[in-house]
Amino acid sequence: MNNSKKLKAKKVKKDRLIENKPITKISKPWIITAVVLVVILIGALLFDQFYEKTIMKIDGENYSMSDVAYYFYSVESSYDYYDQMFGGGGAYWDMTYDEESGATVRDIAKGEAVDSAIYYEILYSEAVAEGYTLSDDEKTTISNDVKTLLDTKLTSSQITKSKFTEEGLTEVLEKIALVTRYKGDKIDTFEINDAAIKEGINYDEYRQYDVEYLFISTNITDDEGNSVAMTEEEKSAAFDKINSFYETAKTTEDWSKLLPESEEEVTYADTNFLQSGSTFSEDMEAMMMAMENGDISDIYEAEAGYYVVRMKNNDSSESYLAAVESAISQAENEKFTEFYNEITTKHEYSTNDGALKSMTMGSITLD
Repeated sequence: MNNSKKLKAKKVKKDRLIENKPITKISKPWIITAVVLVVILIGALLFDQFYEKTIMKIDGENYSMSDVAYYFYSVESSYDYYDQMFGGGGAYWDMTYDEESGATVRDIAKGEAVDSAIYYEILYSEAVAEGYTLSDDEKTTISNDVKTLLDTKLTSSQITKSKFTEEGLTEVLEKIALVTRYKGDKIDTFEINDAAIKEGINYDEYRQYDVEYLFISTNITDDEGNSVAMTEEEKSAAFDKINSFYETAKTTEDWSKLLPESEEEVTYADTNFLQSGSTFSEDMEAMMMAMENGDISDIYEAEAGYYVVRMKNNDSSESYLAAVESAISQAENEKFTEFYNEITTKHEYSTNDGALKSMTMGSITLD
């Protein structure tokens, strides 16, 4: 008998988790899905980059921010100038303009920008309808203005942010130029009595006195930064200082060149004031108003220091004529506003308040 045992071959179990399968059988659906997702992602990015919300609609035409960016830029630049005067950082922008409504300067500026866009777009359509076109000279001026904007006034980030282009800026500046001429022509047709407006302004209230003077202060700044009066000895030295120039001033025609460049204490000023009031004291004002043209005062001691005054013109009409021009201009603008309000009734326009609410004036077109 054969006692040897039969050896059975062991069956090797295949691990289904690591079983190799044709890659085409498991990857094709995932590749299709991945491609679709990539296409969707790229589409979303492109949509987000190029799609712009409608800011306003005028006579059925949609306007996005890039269409009206220049109007916003003009208003933002104007208000930002005052913000810089306040030290920058948005202090002026965030000031409360209306206590009752809580509206800030930003809110008012945004309203102005929107109104400006509607104003020029509507009036441009009116001007074109009446046959207005730009002259070659106007087009040349606009072309130069656009070049200046793109080359020197606008930063690269502003150009990118607002999507400013040569073509787009040219279009909007041409609209503004045409509307400006159109407005001027319409104003010329209004019946405004310039003579009556002029007669209604009191000349004496705007009588202007043109003077020039030398001045030396009799106040000094103490260690704490406060302005305090000089001692009698210091005042005497200040008097002697201005007196030395006083003698020279009597025989000098051009006072602007009287003081040496190294002089720091005595200063020169060329200014004017009105009979209706000035920053000078009443006594000093009365003294100057009594002077004849060409008169030079004695050394006059005021609270702030010593003056030597020369009367250049004691009856200048400059301020009066400016007041008349301003009053006439106001009357013209009031008439044109009435005309514009009538025009707007022929047009349909609306704004997308939701889109506008998300925008912060001061940073829409500015850096």
